[in-house]
Amino acid sequence: MDTSAHSQDNKPGFGFKLFKAYIRFFHGRLFYKKTYWLHTERIPAHGPLMVVSDHQNGLSDVLGVLMSIAHRDKRKVRVMARADVFKLPFRKALCWLGLIPAYRLAFDGEESLANNAASFEEIEDELLHDGTILLYPEAGHQDKHWLGQFSLVYLHILFEAARKTGFQKEMFVLPSCNHYSDYFHAREKMLVCYGTPISLAPYYELYQTRPRTAQRQVNQLVRQQINDMMLNINDLEHYAAIDFLRETYGIDYARRKGLDPDNLPQKLEADKMLVRRLDEVKAIDEASVLALYVDVERYRQELDALRVADRDFRHPANDASLVGKGVLFALLLPLFLVSCVPNIGIYYAPHLITKRVKDRFLHSGFDFGVTALVSAPLLYLLTSGIVWAATGSLCIALIVLACLPLLGLFMYHYMKHFKAYRAQLRFHRLWRKGLLADAAGQRESIHHTLDHLLKQFT
Repeated sequence: MDTSAHSQDNKPGFGFKLFKAYIRFFHGRLFYKKTYWLHTERIPAHGPLMVVSDHQNGLSDVLGVLMSIAHRDKRKVRVMARADVFKLPFRKALCWLGLIPAYRLAFDGEESLANNAASFEEIEDELLHDGTILLYPEAGHQDKHWLGQFSLVYLHILFEAARKTGFQKEMFVLPSCNHYSDYFHAREKMLVCYGTPISLAPYYELYQTRPRTAQRQVNQLVRQQINDMMLNINDLEHYAAIDFLRETYGIDYARRKGLDPDNLPQKLEADKMLVRRLDEVKAIDEASVLALYVDVERYRQELDALRVADRDFRHPANDASLVGKGVLFALLLPLFLVSCVPNIGIYYAPHLITKRVKDRFLHSGFDFGVTALVSAPLLYLLTSGIVWAATGSLCIALIVLACLPLLGLFMYHYMKHFKAYRAQLRFHRLWRKGLLADAAGQRESIHHTLDHLLKQFT
C-alpha cells in the first residue's frame, strides 16, 4: 500500500475546506448562540485517534465534535454513522463528507451485519494511516441526559488495527461529551468537552490472550471519563422531576455555589452537583425525596395546565415593563415584517421534514441540515439575484446578501421574545385574578423542602 498516497487522500481538499468553513460559520455564528469547546488541547496532534462520545442529539452531536476538533486537528475526520442514512439520495455526498455506514441488528436486520466487515476494514485502514475516527459506542442516541450501555465494537476495531502493525503502533481513544442548553431549538448554547486520551498500548499483551477482558478494562476507563464530564441522570424513574428541578431550582442553586447559570459549562457543573446531591440525599432519606418528586410532578403538571412557566415566578413583569415591551414590539414591527423576506421561508422549511419524523431528538439535525444546505443558500441567493436584476447593481445585491442572515437572526429573536412576552401577559393576567396562588404556594413549598433536605444531609 502506498502510504504517502493515502496520506494525501486523508487530507481535505480545497472544496472540502471551503464547505467546512461555511458549515463552521453557520454552526457557530448563526445556528447556535454560543459554542464552547473545552479541553481541545487534549486532542493528540498526531497518531491514530478514535473519539468516542455520549450521543443525545443526532447530527448536532457529530457537528459539535467536527467543529471543535478542527481547531486542533487539520485532518479529515471520518464518522461512523447509522447505515439507513445511506439509503437517501445523497449517498455520494455522505461518503465525500467522510461518513462510514454502521449496520445495527435492531435497525437493519441480522442479514445486514455482514456489511460491517467492509466498514471496519475501512476504519482500521484510516487508523493505520494516523486517521481520526468519530464513533458513538451507545450505537444510537439517547432521549435524555443519561449514559446508555456501550458496545465494545469500537475497541475491537482499535485492537485489531493495532494487531495489523504487530502491536507496534500506539492507538488512542479520546472520550468526549456533548451538552446543550436546549435540545430542540436554534440560537441556544452547546458545548463539547474532551477527556484525557487513553493509550491502548498497555493493554496489548492482555488483548492477545484475553481480548474481552482488555476491551472491558479500557471501556470502563472510557465510560468513567464520559460519565464524569456529562450530566448523567441515572434515576430514570424520576427523570422528569429531576430534570425540571435542575432547570428551575437549579438556577438559584448554581448561584449559591458561585457559578453562573448563564454560562453553559458552569451551569453543567452546577447541574451535576445538584443531581449528585439529590442521589446522596435519596440514599439517606428515600421517603422524603420521593415525596418531593411527587410534589414536583404535581407542580409541573399545574404549570402545563395553566400554560405558564416557572421562570415567570422568578421574574414577574410589572405593568410598566409590560407596557414598555409592548411599545418596543410595535416600533420594531415594520423591521420584523421586512426581515421575514425571505427568512420566514427558511425558518419553516425544515418543518416539512421534521413533522414526519417522530423522534424529536433528530429534529435539531434536520433543522440545521435543511437550513444550512438547502433553504438558506437557495433563498438568499434567489433574493439577492432578484435585487440585482431589479437594481442593476451587483454591489447592492451583495450588500443585501450580507444583510439577510442578520435580518434572519433579528426575525428569529423577535418571534422568540414576542412569544415570551405573550406568556408574561398571560401570567400577569392570571396573577391579578388570583389564579396562580396555588401554583406559587407549591413552588415555595418545593424550594423550602429542597433547601432543608440539601442542608440537613450536608
